[in-house]
Amino acid sequence: MRPLALLATLFIAATAAAQSATLTQITVTGEGSVAVTPDQATVRASIETTAERAQDAVSQSNTTYAGVVRAVLASGVARSDITLAYYNLTYNPRPQPVPNEPAPVGRFGYTVTRTFDVKVRDLNKTGTVVDALSTAGVTNVESVTFTASNTAHARTEATTKAMADARAKAQDAARAAGLHISGVKRITLGGAAMVQPLMRAATMAAAPTVFDQGSVNVNASLTVVFLAQP
Repeated sequence: MRPLALLATLFIAATAAAQSATLTQITVTGEGSVAVTPDQATVRASIETTAERAQDAVSQSNTTYAGVVRAVLASGVARSDITLAYYNLTYNPRPQPVPNEPAPVGRFGYTVTRTFDVKVRDLNKTGTVVDALSTAGVTNVESVTFTASNTAHARTEATTKAMADARAKAQDAARAAGLHISGVKRITLGGAAMVQPLMRAATMAAAPTVFDQGSVNVNASLTVVFLAQP
């Protein structure tokens, strides 16, 4: 290597090393949120049946579930939108009676617990589906979750907001230290979560179940390592 080329290489390396030595890393987390209108709901419900014999508990569960499915289908939900979420069979033996003591109280024998989800693609029918489940014999309506079927655009917008939030925080920190942001070293994306509107029960027992009109929030989070220098 020629002497001039060698000197140039050494100078570039020394300059890069000097610049690297003056860089400060600032790590911040940015958050972004976008509200979208929900267009579908998922109702989770469960059926519990108990009998002295396992086959009787299973038979009762099957019969009740068949009636529930018929009621949900009658409300306009497709059969493919009714899906099993959990199934369990447990046994709780009946305690031996104790003289001069009250008879034990509880659910003894075999208990079948069947939990299932009903996807409602027409939000106007959500209350109707909940009422159909209740009158058809479900033990519990456990939750009603509102979601948006397409959140790709909202997720992108939320991520853009999260990045802007992270940069603003990093600039504030750099400014306080007498530095300025000169680059980005690393970006780590976090997850996105859906926040559901609250359920509002009917004010009268005979009235249909109704729900608040709310928004679904698409949230984005990312952690960014900024580079700063004087």
